[in-house]
Amino acid sequence: DLVVVNETEANWYGTSLAAARGYVATTFGADGATLSRHGVVIAESRPPPVEVVDTTGAGDTFTAALAIRLAAGLPAPAALDFACAAGALATTREGAQPSLPTLDEVRALLG
Repeated sequence: DLVVVNETEANWYGTSLAAARGYVATTFGADGATLSRHGVVIAESRPPPVEVVDTTGAGDTFTAALAIRLAAGLPAPAALDFACAAGALATTREGAQPSLPTLDEVRALLG
């Protein structure tokens, strides 16, 4: 299970997020994200620097990338790094669907 909230939502829900059975990802925009389980932060990541054009779709891209990588069995820190990179790449192009990065683009950004 995965719950994704932004910083404002995390503050509103407060400690009740610790009751989630699965992972809780909290996003902080350009400042990155954390991944918690049972109220304990198990991974932190910052997105690579990019030239931002449009933030439309970045959160959805982050969420999809994180869910896919966790489901594939990647360790939490690697999955979170991947998701932050994918979300960052989505901000480099205009629009929602046109901004979705490919797997190769995310891998290249991560080096």
